[in-house]
Amino acid sequence: MRRASGQLEESIVQLLGEHRELSVSEARAHLDAELAHTTVMTALVRLHGKGLVERERRGRSFVYTLTAPVNEIPALRAAMRMRTELGERDKRANVLASFVASLDPEDEATLRNLLSPDAGDLEERGL
Repeated sequence: MRRASGQLEESIVQLLGEHRELSVSEARAHLDAELAHTTVMTALVRLHGKGLVERERRGRSFVYTLTAPVNEIPALRAAMRMRTELGERDKRANVLASFVASLDPEDEATLRNLLSPDAGDLEERGL
């Protein structure tokens, strides 16, 4: 049974959330022994290209880890999509204005709070 690329990537993200770090072979063993090594490797390479996993060479292979805790991956994906949209548009202000105009009042208040001068550094607050 063939699974969609997105499903495999999501399964790998969940595995990395449980195991902290995995090689291609280890991920494959946890997923499904019938998956080709190259299929799992391709999914991990794609996740690396998307900035969702980091890799470190260990001997002749790589070990992969998440770039953020597993519960923060959806927010990271959304932020990356937004940066992509901003990077591809000539009129960034229009994109941002459209985004802000579509926010509900609670999200708009949260954004205003995050951008206020006394809010401090986003990293200090874990954002």
